[in-house]
Amino acid sequence: MMLSECKLAEIVDQYDQRELRVSTTYLDSGTDPLWPRFSRSVGNQLSDGQATLSRYAIWANTVRENIVRGMEAMESGDTELGRYHLTRSANSLSAFCDVQAHFDPLRPSERD
Repeated sequence: MMLSECKLAEIVDQYDQRELRVSTTYLDSGTDPLWPRFSRSVGNQLSDGQATLSRYAIWANTVRENIVRGMEAMESGDTELGRYHLTRSANSLSAFCDVQAHFDPLRPSERD
């Protein structure tokens, strides 16, 4: 299925909200295994695998679930657990950015 510009605008409008909106795609993600899912995604990307984007989508849902769990913990007063989930989410996103820098043809070379 191809994504049209109109459908993209609908998706952006659906999630560009102040309240939390949770996708119903790849719902079985949970909060773990966060790092193994990330590693499988990168491995697939390194080998030009066809499942790269779907693996990253599953990993992204795992990141989202950690954020949701962190928010829930903070709201219930468990700031330590909330900070744990939010920190691992932020760190996971940082790792994604660092990895993608190695694939960016426009970025100056400091790849190794």
